Amino acid sequence: MVFYAYVKQVTDNSTYRYVIVFASRAVADEWWRAVSTSSVVSFTDSIQRVSAQFYTHNVNQANAANSLTTTGVATQFLGYVFFTLMNDLGGRDLSIIPPLDHFADHISGNSFFIRSKVSPYKYWYCPQSSNAADDGVYVSQTERTRFLVSRTDSGTAGTIIIGSDQIAITLTTVDMSINVVTSTGQVIVSTAPMSGLKFSDLLNKFTTGATDQSLDMRELIYTDDGEEWELA
Repeated sequence: MVFYAYVKQVTDNSTYRYVIVFASRAVADEWWRAVSTSSVVSFTDSIQRVSAQFYTHNVNQANAANSLTTTGVATQFLGYVFFTLMNDLGGRDLSIIPPLDHFADHISGNSFFIRSKVSPYKYWYCPQSSNAADDGVYVSQTERTRFLVSRTDSGTAGTIIIGSDQIAITLTTVDMSINVVTSTGQVIVSTAPMSGLKFSDLLNKFTTGATDQSLDMRELIYTDDGEEWELA
């Protein structure tokens, strides 16, 4: 599904205002990663992310729209992103981007609930008694647990997480992270984070297994053919 954002000229209130259309939410975050880590200093100095759907730029340094055609910035997104120049202030015409039904900004180091995209009333749940390694993680319709989701690269707290990033999913109450029992695929909490876990794995690597402990809870299983989950 397409994703929208505004970009505004930071030095005045009337010119170089755009609506950006991204092929998806993931493309928006990946475009920002490319721009914000570019070696072309004029773009990293010019374009700032205020929020997921609002950016500023200083066209005296670099125009955000030119990020798609300037070598070393974000040319790989030319077929997945486009900019529409809005009327200047005197035109009194503002294109309103559609509101989102659900939105969580994927900022590394923040805490989130994790829920099913298909059945958003089903959440990952780790019982409060789970203060020991090897306790299971479940999916529940009545209970939920908040987790810290962080990039494993050093110095990345506060940055936007994209699909290719390796992450750790950690309990907020105790220093234990998501891991997997190799022989069964059951998801547990462990003192050692799961190695090689990517943010994109939330889209297709986890599913529910057998009922356990109560009729409300099902085991969370790591598999090659999983369901889609999202941060909330």
